[in-house]
Amino acid sequence: MSLPEAFEQKFRQCRSDKEWTLFLSSMEETPPVSVRIHPVKYKKEFPKERIPWSTFGYYLEERPVFTLDPDFHSGSYYVQEASSQSIDFILRHVTEGQKNIKILDLCGAPGGKSTLAATFLSSEGLLVTNEVIRNRAYTLRQNMIKEGYDNVVVCHNDPADFARLGAFFDIIIVDAPCSGEGMFRKDPNSIGEWSPEHLTLCSARQKRIIQDVLPSLKECGYLIYSTCTYNDEENIRNIEEYITQHHLESLPVPFDPEWQITPVEGQDNAKGYQFFPFKTRGEGFFVSLLRKPGSETNNITYPKSFKNLVKASQKDLNSLLNFVNAGDTSLWTDKVNTFRSLPVHLEQDILFLADRLRVIHCGVAWGTWQKNIFIPDHSLAQSLMVTPRFPAVELSLQDALLFLKRELHEVNSDHKGWHLATFRGNGLGFFKNLGHRINNYLPQEIRIRMDIGSASAL
Repeated sequence: MSLPEAFEQKFRQCRSDKEWTLFLSSMEETPPVSVRIHPVKYKKEFPKERIPWSTFGYYLEERPVFTLDPDFHSGSYYVQEASSQSIDFILRHVTEGQKNIKILDLCGAPGGKSTLAATFLSSEGLLVTNEVIRNRAYTLRQNMIKEGYDNVVVCHNDPADFARLGAFFDIIIVDAPCSGEGMFRKDPNSIGEWSPEHLTLCSARQKRIIQDVLPSLKECGYLIYSTCTYNDEENIRNIEEYITQHHLESLPVPFDPEWQITPVEGQDNAKGYQFFPFKTRGEGFFVSLLRKPGSETNNITYPKSFKNLVKASQKDLNSLLNFVNAGDTSLWTDKVNTFRSLPVHLEQDILFLADRLRVIHCGVAWGTWQKNIFIPDHSLAQSLMVTPRFPAVELSLQDALLFLKRELHEVNSDHKGWHLATFRGNGLGFFKNLGHRINNYLPQEIRIRMDIGSASAL
C-alpha cells in the first residue's frame, strides 16, 4: 500500500521506526470484521470471539454479504468497527451502572455509536442523535428505527443549535469529522483524499464543533471525543486546547493493558488513547474522556405548552391498542398527523427538543389514519412495541429476502388485512394480505436492490 510521504513524516515524528514498519505491514492485512449484537433481537448462536472492550461486540471469522442477511435488516445486529466500540467501555465506566441520563451523539451518522448508546441505555435514559448533513441524517434515522427503542430522538441540526437547550446533556459524544487516516486499510480511497491541508482544516473544524456544542453539556457532564486518525493535531493537541480554552478536565480511562490500547499524553495533563492496527484488532481510532467543571446543579425550565406535537385523544389510543403494546407511553400527533408514542418519563424532554431542534424522528411512529383506514408505520414494524396479538407471518430466508426486495407476491395466511413480516421473530415490515396477493408497505428507499441468488444468513 502506497501512503503519502507527508503522512509518513507526521507518523514518524511521534512513533518509532519499528512502529512505522509494523504499521506498514498491518496495512497489507485483511481488516477484521466485527458486529455488535442487539441484546433483545439477536436470537442465534453468538459468534465465537468477543471484542474485549465491548459488552455486545464480536469478531466474525469472515465477512458475509450483509445485504443478503434478513437479520441485518431487522436490527438483530449492527456492523461496527471494533475499535470504535470502545465507547461502550467508557459509557459503562463513567455512569457506573446508572442509565437514567441524557446522551447526545452529535455527529451520529451512519449510526454506529448511536446504536451502541441506544443499546447501552436500553429504555432507561434519553438518546439524542444528530447529523448535520441531510441525506446522512435520514440514513441515521433508518438505522435508529431498526434498533426499536422508543427513548430516541433523531435530529438534523448544526452543533451551535444545541445551545438553545441550555445545559441539557449528561454526556456528549463527538466522533468528529476527521482526515480519516484510520480508514486507510479499510477504505483505500481515503488515502487519495488525505493531505496536510485537509488535516489542518479538520482540526480547525473539530475545535469549532466542540466550542459550539459545549453550552449544552451539564456541569460535571462528560465529553467523549474521538476521531479515526493518528496525528496529534486532530487528537492530543486538540485535547490540550479543550483544556486551556474551555477549562475541561482530561480524565483517565481504565482500559485493560492486555488490550494493547496505547495511552497518549500531552501538556496540561491531557490524556487520550490510540488504537493502532498493529497492536489492537481493529482500525485506527483515537478517543479521549473529558469532564466539564462546576457543580451538579443543572435546571431546565420547560414551557407550559408545546407546539410541534399535539396530544392524541384517549379514543385514538384505545383504537390502536390491538396494534401496539403501549406500556407506559403517551400518544401524540406530529405535523403530518402521524401518531407517535413517547415514554411518559421522557415526555417533557422530547416535547422540549421537538420545539427547539429540527427533529426528524422521535419515540416510535405508530402510523396514520387515511380515510378511516389505519396505515401502520415502518417504525412500528421494527420497534419492540408490536403486540403479540398483531397477525404476523414468519418468513423463510428466501421469502424474507423477496419481501425486502418488494418481490414477494403472496404468503400462506388465512387472515386478510394487515400482517407483520418477521424473520426469527423480528419485524421486517408490514404488508396487507388481500388473499390472492399482498401489498408490501416496506419503504422503497430501504429495499434490497442487488441479486439475492447467493443468499445465506449470518
